[in-house]
Amino acid sequence: MSSAQATALAAAASSTIVVDLDGTLVLTDTFLATILETLRKHPLHIPALILALFQGRAECKQLAASLGPLHVSSLPYHQALIEYLQQQKLAGRRLVLATAADHSIADEVAVHLGMFDDVIASRNGRNLKGSEKLNAIRELIGESPFTYAGNSRADLQVWYRSRSAILVNAPRMCARRLRRQGIAVERELTLPGLNWRTLRRCLRWHQWSKNILVLLPLLASHQITNLRLAAWAMVAFLALSFCASALYVVNDLLDLQADRLHPTKRHRPLAAGSLSIPAGMILAATMAAAACALSWSLPVEARLLLLGYAVASLLYSLKLKQMLFVDVVSLAVFYTFRVVYGGAVTGIKISVWTLAFSLFLFASLATVKRLTELRRAAADNALMLRYRAYRPEDANHLSSLAAAAGYVSVLVLALYINSPEVQLLYHRPQGLWLLCPVLIYWISRLTLIANRGELDDDPVNFALKDFATWITGILSGIIILLST
Repeated sequence: MSSAQATALAAAASSTIVVDLDGTLVLTDTFLATILETLRKHPLHIPALILALFQGRAECKQLAASLGPLHVSSLPYHQALIEYLQQQKLAGRRLVLATAADHSIADEVAVHLGMFDDVIASRNGRNLKGSEKLNAIRELIGESPFTYAGNSRADLQVWYRSRSAILVNAPRMCARRLRRQGIAVERELTLPGLNWRTLRRCLRWHQWSKNILVLLPLLASHQITNLRLAAWAMVAFLALSFCASALYVVNDLLDLQADRLHPTKRHRPLAAGSLSIPAGMILAATMAAAACALSWSLPVEARLLLLGYAVASLLYSLKLKQMLFVDVVSLAVFYTFRVVYGGAVTGIKISVWTLAFSLFLFASLATVKRLTELRRAAADNALMLRYRAYRPEDANHLSSLAAAAGYVSVLVLALYINSPEVQLLYHRPQGLWLLCPVLIYWISRLTLIANRGELDDDPVNFALKDFATWITGILSGIIILLST
């Protein structure tokens, strides 16, 4: 460090620290977050937001903040920066929150943190971005020296007029430019960039295991060894998986605030701020484009089904998941869709038995998922129930419904084993009766664990890690092979 920079830092020790909000103090964009919250809660007001944008960015921010208010206590804060600012506050430095976000959000953040002396934010049609923010800072502190904490190239206009800079996950070129201008870097805080682990968690690759259901028609019709049909089924599997990942990202974007109130979902990349909202949008668009490219080679009926699945999933994310038990039925239909989709790709007709068994079994799993969330909410954070249509007292009833739907699927299996159709596919169909007690055990155990609140938020996650589930699956496979 040069002597000039050392002198600048020493002088800065008694100056004001001006702190940016979006991407700096919080690891998200509050304006985009309010737009997404508005889209989720009031989709019909989106045209009004667009009209407000033509009137001015500040007006649009104000309207978005009123339609989609944020729980500032759940925002992903930059803890290292907060700790540093608290130290400087104790050292006697003045802290000012200066942001282009709407004043209602900035004021709530300042109250929540309780360490800022003043707040500068967009209000009354004035959008505090770039030079406007610099003007507002000068109006507040005059020509007094200040240190500015920011995160992007857009902050350079303010940094160039500051005495020293605090860089928060800023591009490397910002530090180089500031040093060339003779502006000392008081502190540089960085966060890990996008990596494969973050990408994997955002795309939820483990959920692709659900899409193996597209192979069920081949297995049920004993045509899994037909290489041509198996190849088409694998293309369909990949197209559906890319589509599902795109929809998971969209769902996480729409559920940002709900996820941040959840004890485990708050660690998801978008909710935690390890992946930005714009990056999430680009990721979703990329996966959707990949799904479209793969599905183009599939039969028209399969493409239409995939499109219908995407539209229905978006409707689920926007509205259906907030409707009492409509969400459970929707999830059961989505699971069953995978089987129908697999039949459309391979040209195999899906039997009534397969559809009935799938619908009831997946209704049971979907109910277990809601039961788990309800038990976890009651134990950890009841506030997150505001984003669901269930109440704590519904848990026991959901447990009964999950078991009932699961047992009906066992009944459908029993009726199928006793039907004339099974004689055409199995030489020893009586052996299939062993599947019934195995399935009864697995459904009962899953329901009981969920009712205790000991199940993972997602039954698929639990099943992939659960030893008893693997043994049950292997045992079922052996029974089916011996009965063939």
